Amino acid sequence: MKINTNLSSLIVQSNLKASTNGLNTAIERMSTGFKINHAKDNAANYSINTKLSSKLSSYKIAQDNVYMGLDMVMTAMDSLDLISSHLSRMRDLAEQAANGTYGASSLQSIQSEINARSDEITRLVSNTEFNNVKLFDGEPERTGDFIQAVRPLTEDEAIAQGYTIITTADELQAMQYDLSGKYILMNDIDLSGYEWTPVGNNDMGPFKGVFNGNGKVVKNLSINRPSETMQGFFGNASNAIIKNVGLENVDIISNESTAGLLAGTGSNASITNCYVTGKLKGYASVSGLASDLRGTVEACYTNVSISVSTGGNGGLIGTFRGGSIKNSYSEGNMYGMHSGMSGGFIGEINNAVVENCYSSVTSSSFYYGFACEADSDSTILNSYVNNEKTSNTRPPVGYNNSTGTVAGVSTKELNEMISNGVLPKIADSLLTYSPTEFQVGVDSSDSSRISLNISFALTVPKINLSTSDNARKSLEKIDELIKRVNTKQTEYGAAYNRLESALETIGVSIDNLTSTQSTIRDSDIAEESSAYIRNQILQQAAATLMSTANQTPAIALQLL
Repeated sequence: MKINTNLSSLIVQSNLKASTNGLNTAIERMSTGFKINHAKDNAANYSINTKLSSKLSSYKIAQDNVYMGLDMVMTAMDSLDLISSHLSRMRDLAEQAANGTYGASSLQSIQSEINARSDEITRLVSNTEFNNVKLFDGEPERTGDFIQAVRPLTEDEAIAQGYTIITTADELQAMQYDLSGKYILMNDIDLSGYEWTPVGNNDMGPFKGVFNGNGKVVKNLSINRPSETMQGFFGNASNAIIKNVGLENVDIISNESTAGLLAGTGSNASITNCYVTGKLKGYASVSGLASDLRGTVEACYTNVSISVSTGGNGGLIGTFRGGSIKNSYSEGNMYGMHSGMSGGFIGEINNAVVENCYSSVTSSSFYYGFACEADSDSTILNSYVNNEKTSNTRPPVGYNNSTGTVAGVSTKELNEMISNGVLPKIADSLLTYSPTEFQVGVDSSDSSRISLNISFALTVPKINLSTSDNARKSLEKIDELIKRVNTKQTEYGAAYNRLESALETIGVSIDNLTSTQSTIRDSDIAEESSAYIRNQILQQAAATLMSTANQTPAIALQLL
């Protein structure tokens, strides 16, 4: 029996401390609802829970981002709906003015409403914004893919420079009645179902004027005259300037001298920043851009399918007689019965300079990859042919007496030179549009963001309703505007649906992470309440026994 050391008391104190700590832990877990409140509770799960909390917080911010994105797209769609309603009313007014029952004063009243609605559309395009971000700003108004960037002239600018405005297929065809005129396109023109007559031919003489495509596209030019010659957009040309036009999906069948842009003879002609896509078929002298040219060609390309029976053909040009071809290329395929004077890029080069050009035309064994012949007065600089596209072992140039050579390269080597800017390609400035980036994920990967082209630009041309004939012509202009707005509305609708899908995905991620975090972190209240009662009973028992243990040394007094 000891007085100084009360072992029973020490045992009770230890158990009392343990039950009190257990009671406090149970109280903390039930009051917070968490079974992990400190790193000491479960070091590994504490770390996992911290990471989950951070990710959940980020997902909730991403969710807010998507909600704001939906609001932004909805703002754009609502504004486009207003623009569409104005355009619809403008079309109604033009349709009304096209009727020959209105006098000058009535037409002027209709014109006043047209002008007011046009001004309102311009205001909407300029002022529509979301959170200080302009929505209808920055998108290039272009449809074609040009090597050189084209800043389209407005109608006012074009008229000030002496151009005749072309907005319809009929106006485009009417160039044949004034072959010395100066013309400019104000919008894309679809020639589907149109019986096209080449501008400038043997009957009416060559085209001698200026044609500025203004960065627009003429689509679906179709000619089916297998017994006639010089069939193309233009027939003959002399001292003409042709620039900034794309011919897409041409389909031409003729006899000889067939080309997408200039089918006949081009004497001292200049062709700049033009391209042709589609298919051409003829007996001989079939070429993508021009058949027989003397002058300059720069920043042009073709991607056509050429079908021929005999020679004189070229992917870009058939015969080039004097001048220069720079920064141009040809793609597509060429096939026929036998070789003749045919090359993937050009048929024959006479007294000319060819520089920074290449051919990537798929051809049979009857064709030379780049050119059939180059005479001694010609120079070829920095030009290439894709060897993998030609199935023959012929040299790139058949009869090469020129200064310089054409190097054969692989597809990979050619693409590297194009990517590095050594050889021409479609201008990047026309392919970019400054997209709006929506952060819909929790990291910096591509899968965590959605890039959408929210921007939109629309220039309303002048609508002239001074006569019923002008009113009828204006219908095509308004239809083109309505088509552009409808196309953009479709894009906005698709963008909205994509953001909604991202929102659903985020919701699923939040639910799954919340469930995982709950498993790791949340308390089981039933379990903790049982622990609470158990430790409370143990604490009370220990407190009772502590009194007894503290009295034990007093028994020693009975021995005295």
